[in-house]
Amino acid sequence: MTLSSLKLPDELNYIGVFLTLECSLNCSYCINDPEQSGRRSSLFPIEAKSVRKGLSPAEWATALSRIPFRSDLPITLQGGEPMLYWGGKGLGLILTEVPHYFDLLTNFALQPDVFVRNLNGQQAKLQRDAPYPSIRVSYHADEMNRTWHGRGFDELVSRCEALKDLGFKVSSLKADSDVGIYMVEHPDNVVTPEMRATYAERVPFETKEFLGVHAGKLYGRYLYPFSADLISRGIHPTPLACECKTTELLIDPMGFIWGCHFYLYDAWRQGGLVQEFAAIEAVNFQYIHHGAQIFAGRPIAPIGHILDPDFSMDKLDTFRPCYQYGRCIGCDTKIKNDRFQSYADRGVPHTSVKIRNIRMPAHLLGKIENLEQCQPFIDPLAWDESKHG
Repeated sequence: MTLSSLKLPDELNYIGVFLTLECSLNCSYCINDPEQSGRRSSLFPIEAKSVRKGLSPAEWATALSRIPFRSDLPITLQGGEPMLYWGGKGLGLILTEVPHYFDLLTNFALQPDVFVRNLNGQQAKLQRDAPYPSIRVSYHADEMNRTWHGRGFDELVSRCEALKDLGFKVSSLKADSDVGIYMVEHPDNVVTPEMRATYAERVPFETKEFLGVHAGKLYGRYLYPFSADLISRGIHPTPLACECKTTELLIDPMGFIWGCHFYLYDAWRQGGLVQEFAAIEAVNFQYIHHGAQIFAGRPIAPIGHILDPDFSMDKLDTFRPCYQYGRCIGCDTKIKNDRFQSYADRGVPHTSVKIRNIRMPAHLLGKIENLEQCQPFIDPLAWDESKHG
């Protein structure tokens, strides 16, 4: 099957491909969990071996071939644990068929020699010229210590360092290294002196901002008020309505395209789109023509399907009604740079989604810090009601 090339908008910031949502670890904190409640092992209950859980490598190659090659916009492979996709051999099967550069988000589930052997000689596609490593390895202390008998961090550093003898650049300077280790700054995570001594002069190591609620406190800086803590901190009993659109191309394991990370994760939390995938596959993935019927009755539906011959990128450039405001995943609404460094260079905050017309109850408006700055995001009717209430 050959599909037409997609026209990428210049402002597209990120392409995220979730090859699988299966994982070898069961971390107490996992970004895939919309409620961050330590339920990783039971979050995606697709267990039957006969159930199709995602696109094949050949289908992914067809899908990704639609995306024009751009050296400044890699495709980020993630999960779950992408090293485990297709019995561990899927990465190489995909990379062999497409010209793109890729970033890889992984917990390094495979031994280094097995990982590289499975790449089928395609290491160069994970070695783009960038100021940070293309292979970004996450450190999860409890689970990695359990898996590697108390030597979690030592083993992880050794696996990263071993790539030096397998065709990759490894340096303690992140701009000179193809691989680096990252740990979320969760309040329970601590960088110990022993860890510093272990990674020093060997591989890059950094911490990343923790986003979300822990022990009743919200962590992170967000553009939209109460977007990540409305429900989790009991600020309001139900999510709010708004309009939202994405600035990213997010594709789940079955090829469905989503408007935000919450929608993607929550659909899989409900058991995955097994029946819907079978139905869309039966009509040649023509989501635009058949999606409304197939997803009738589901409160959350994707934007499209990457194998739909009629899918185009302008489908992302539409504000859609959403009734889940306040349950947002932190990475979608946090203030950050885009790939053009808009925030660092010009002070223009970027978020992964753009939100408008939030139906904010009047009694909550007084609780919003920087209320005047948030006014453009709030439904004018709600704003007027507060002024004349």
